[in-house]
Amino acid sequence: MFQLPEAVESTFRFILIAAKRAEQLIGGARARLAPRGVKPTSIALEELMAGAVPWHAVSAEEYELLKQQATLEREREEQAPLFPTPLPVVAVAVEPEVETEDEEFEEDLDALDFEDDLEVDDPNTEDLLAEAPLEE
Repeated sequence: MFQLPEAVESTFRFILIAAKRAEQLIGGARARLAPRGVKPTSIALEELMAGAVPWHAVSAEEYELLKQQATLEREREEQAPLFPTPLPVVAVAVEPEVETEDEEFEEDLDALDFEDDLEVDDPNTEDLLAEAPLEE
């Protein structure tokens, strides 16, 4: 059997501390030592045996208070918006757009009324127009 670290007075407390540390590792905490094992429980046991896991005993009242704080924190995280709040809008003065000659020309073309029937002077073009069906 293995020897318990000096700070831990019982096997039961040793297992509880290791279980809590394993939960932290599963939750994404980094290992405090270069682990030999891969499993979070093995890593937690190694860290505890090496004295790399700081801990202290608490009274029943302190434990209940810590438990309530953890529950409140978890509830806040669950209720937090998925996206951060939007940044405030900053007003910036913008110069008015100046209409270019191309835009003026396009507006002039839009205003013109084109006839649907076109007269063609070139006899070759008339043959091409007669052969090609018009799409409507």
